[in-house]
Parts: sequence; structure tokens; C-alpha cells
Amino acid sequence: MKFDLGIRADFLLSMAGGKAETETGQFIGLKDGSIAAVEKFKPAHKKASKKFIDAKGQACIPGLVNGHTHLPMALFRGVSEDLSFHDWLFKRILPLEAKLVTKEFVRDGLELAALECIRFGVTTVNEMYFYAAEEAAVLDKAGLRALIAQTMASFPMPEDKVLGPDKFPIVEKLHAKYSRHPRLRVGYGPHAPYSCNDDLLARVAQVSSENRAHVHIHLSETAQEVEDSREKHGMSPVERIHRLGLLKKGTICAHCVHLDEKDRNLLQKSGASATYNPDSNSKLGVGVAPVTDYLKRAIPVCLGTDGSASNNSLSMLSAVNVGAKLQKLVSGDIRDFPASDALSCGTWGGARALGLGEVTGSIEIGKRADLVLLDLRLPHMQPLHDLPSQLVYSANGSEVVTTICEGKILFHQGKFTTLNEKKIYAKADGWRKKIQKAMAEG
Repeated sequence: MKFDLGIRADFLLSMAGGKAETETGQFIGLKDGSIAAVEKFKPAHKKASKKFIDAKGQACIPGLVNGHTHLPMALFRGVSEDLSFHDWLFKRILPLEAKLVTKEFVRDGLELAALECIRFGVTTVNEMYFYAAEEAAVLDKAGLRALIAQTMASFPMPEDKVLGPDKFPIVEKLHAKYSRHPRLRVGYGPHAPYSCNDDLLARVAQVSSENRAHVHIHLSETAQEVEDSREKHGMSPVERIHRLGLLKKGTICAHCVHLDEKDRNLLQKSGASATYNPDSNSKLGVGVAPVTDYLKRAIPVCLGTDGSASNNSLSMLSAVNVGAKLQKLVSGDIRDFPASDALSCGTWGGARALGLGEVTGSIEIGKRADLVLLDLRLPHMQPLHDLPSQLVYSANGSEVVTTICEGKILFHQGKFTTLNEKKIYAKADGWRKKIQKAMAEG
């Protein structure tokens, strides 16, 4: 057979070049985990395919890219609602993590989150949490593509009692182990400038450059963070990591909500990327990142959900929807951040911002076969006048019927192929009881 898997799609949104252009009656042929053909469908294509999916009434799009998340925190979904950012983080989340986070917590929470990602058509995640080795193992099993960052900070973390305080040897070992893995990469995750001292940030800057590993860091998420930084260090968080050598190509800066003109110029010149997390930032009331301006400056931008403790959902189509609307609301110009830009930041542009632009983010010959099929024969998706508009403003993720990563089907017709749904839900309920008990004890 010429193709391992062939797909005839009524509608195709390849996102090639970041353009949201709709094509009809297309064939996508997959071979050895990559995209081998994208062309007008012919009956002969079915015979040339070992397995064939007739996606009638469906749209085929690239697998969605989640540019910033903390997947195991799915187990904390709904436990810290309607609190200020300071109370949410320092009085609820960090104390719960100190009590409960173990390898088992990370494994079980990540499996739950992986189910959600796959169900909502997310094939690539930029992940930051504890126990990176455990995360890599689960993400490998789930079949997702991922950048994994081992969290680092200058204060004690839940895993220190098991792994010790120095995480650099762990990252170096994992980075080498997965250096040739087709889907996984491991890098450095200094939590944020406010939680890392200068020595730690400078060391990350040096070793990440030496190892050619990515860096994932929270940056200027709140106005208070920026104010505190100016008071303590005499400069903004952006200026500080720039002076320490950490603001550079390969650094992915999560949030970037409160950047003044000087900060934006530094980010623009650095080659670093920004991640827009509209659901989380609006729910925590921290503000709206000025991504329309970032895109005008050609700063690479990806969309992210953040963790389920601050957003409650890992649906990237939800992030695309809210993200597009917030840009229009803040600017007062409905032409800002159109559907095409929003979709690009969740696919082609998002992949480029993560350094994966040659690998994924669009459906083009030679790229890895990460793609999703969505059922358009649903009340909220009809009538279909404009596919990009429907995906941004009408879809929510439940339309996904098939998720494929690296050419492997992870979800199809209501069934997961790599993870045991029932066992994962049972474990999640067990953790619910432990979390409720921990919260009751204070």
C-alpha cells in the first residue's frame, strides 16, 4: 500500500503559511508518521491506503498546539475558584501541591489531562510541572507531542524530598535521553523571575544555550509582579531576565500581560516567544496580553490554556474563541485578531513559537502527521458559511471525532486507543477524595 492511512475530507484547513484558506474534497495520505500527500481526492486514493477514513461532513485541520500548560493540575480543577491571584497561588495551590504532589499525583493527573487534550484535538503541548521524567513517560504512552520543562525555583518544591533541590542533572539526563525521540523534548522550566534568584536564572541561561534546550518561564503575568520587580531589582521582569541572558531564542515566555514599550522592544529583538493564555488570565483577573501588538512586531505568539486549576478547561478551541474576543474588546476594534490570526496562533504560528515549525502546525507534505477531524453536522456548526469563523466562534472542542499524532490514531469514533478511560476516571476520583480531605484539614 502507498499510504498507511488515507483520509478523504469534505473540508480541509491546512493552515500552510499560517493562512486559513478552506479547500474542499481533499485527500490526505499518511506514511511512516508523516504527511505524504495533500491533493484533490480520487477514488484510487482509497485503494492505495491500508486504512481509509471517509470524513464526510467533517473538516480536517492541523492538530492544535497548546503553548502553555501544567497538565497534572487537572486534578485541582475547580478547587480554587473566584480568588485573587495572590490568594489562589500562595494560599491555595502551593499549599495543596506541598501536601499532595508525588510521582503518582503527576502520573494520574497527566493521564487525565492527556485524555482531555486528545478528546479536544490537541496534539502538541508545552508542559511545565514537577517530576519531568514521570511526565515524559506518560506523554510518550499517550502518544502526544510535547515540550516538557522541569520546574525550577529558589524555594523548596514538593519533589525536593525525592529528587533533591538541584534539578539541573535531571534535565541534562532527560534532555539526552529524549534528544532523538520523534515527539518529546525536555528543557528547563525556571518558574518565574519572582520565584528564581539571579544565580538560578543565569545558570539556566548558560546551560540551556550549551545544551540547545528550550526554556519555559512565566513572565510579567500580573501588574503586582512587575511592581515588585521594579521595587526589588530596579527593573521589570523582562529587563531582568534580559540582563541575565535568559531572554533569547528558544525561551518561551508565558503570559506577557504587562509589558511596557521598553519590554516589548526587548522581547522583539530577543527572538523569544510569547504565550497568550486568555482564559486563565481573564479568570484570574490579571489582564489581557497585547498580542495584536506582538504580532505586528513579528514576535512569535502561541496560544495556551494554562493549567486546569486556573482555567478549568484544556480546550484550545475555547482559548482561540476567548482570545480573539478579548483582543477586540480591549482595543475596541473588531478587526483586531481576526479568526485567521487566532487559528494561526493555535496551529502554524503556535508551532513556530515553540520551535516546532518544521515539524507540525500545518498539513503539508513532509511534516509529521498531526491532524484532527471535526464533525460539522452539528446544530451549532450549521449552516457553514465560513469554516475559519465557525471554528473560532462556534466550535468548543466537542466536535472532534478523530485525533492523530505522528500518524497514529489516538482517538476515533468515541474511543481512545492509548489510554484507559475508565481506570483514569477512577484514579481521578480517588484523588478528589484526598484533595477534599487536605482542604478540610487546612
